[in-house]
Amino acid sequence: MANQPTNWKRHLVESLLLFLAGLCTNLIFCPKCLANLAYTWDDFLFSGLLWILLWKGNELMAEVPDRYISWKEHPVKRLMIGITVHILYTIIASTFVYQFVSFLEHGKFLPFGMQKVLDTNFFAVVITIIIMLFMTARSFLFAWRDLAVAHEQLKAESIASRLASLQAQVNPHFLFNSLNVLSGLVYRDADLSAQFIKKLSEVYRYVLDRQEEELVSIAQEMEFVHAIVFLQRIRFGEHLHVDIEIPEDRSFYLAPLALQMLIENAIKHNVISAAQPLYIRIYLEPDYLVVSNNLQPKKTLSDSLGIGLENIRKRYNFLTNKAVVVEKGQEQFSVKLPIIETA
Repeated sequence: MANQPTNWKRHLVESLLLFLAGLCTNLIFCPKCLANLAYTWDDFLFSGLLWILLWKGNELMAEVPDRYISWKEHPVKRLMIGITVHILYTIIASTFVYQFVSFLEHGKFLPFGMQKVLDTNFFAVVITIIIMLFMTARSFLFAWRDLAVAHEQLKAESIASRLASLQAQVNPHFLFNSLNVLSGLVYRDADLSAQFIKKLSEVYRYVLDRQEEELVSIAQEMEFVHAIVFLQRIRFGEHLHVDIEIPEDRSFYLAPLALQMLIENAIKHNVISAAQPLYIRIYLEPDYLVVSNNLQPKKTLSDSLGIGLENIRKRYNFLTNKAVVVEKGQEQFSVKLPIIETA
């Protein structure tokens, strides 16, 4: 609100300058009008008002299409509607000024003639057309700039999110837990220990190989998920159940490590015990891949789940127009990741 008076002052000053410019334009096309001001005052008033309405009005009209039509989604439509809005406004504004001045001079409205506008303000109309094109181009460039900035920002956030996923995967706690499990396996089951080491190496190799990619195929991600599930099942045994219901013939893409993060979050934030086993289900819905688990939150753990979900949201904002859907009920928690058909 503090800037409102300043804006009004700016518009007032600009309007006065435009009015003077209109008067000067009228003198350029009619040098003798100043000597016969008693008879030509209406031309000067017409010119001044027309300049104000055409310039300031078209400046405001340039903002109208941006509220309803995106340059990103409908560039051609936005261009055509923008030009149409400017043309219609110019005709309406010219008609209004002509009739207003006619009423002041004659006390009645006169038939509108576009020739009057062209004869007395040809230069103003030409400049208006140039300004119209300039404002349309400016609107496009501003929209392009905003999209470019948003693109770079989301790209940076996506990279940061991938790095966060990498750090979460290779942090000392994960490695410590994995080595702890492995130390117990070595003396009990040599074959299972070898499988555990193999899967652990697959997890780390996948994380290192995919951390810079924006999209991976569902087949690649599921191989990684199976390795993660294998490691976690060794750790929690029958207390952890992960059901994967993804048809092998389905082909689509998703953000790398997103499924791993959701599985890790479910394990981190929920009680897992013989009395309260954790059930994680990965399945498809129309346009979404869903990761769902029964809700049995740990009471002693601070709620930091929102950080991981926010990272995933930002990554998908960069990848698609569809939003990540989070549903939390009394007994169930689900996250729906948009399916991306092409890389």
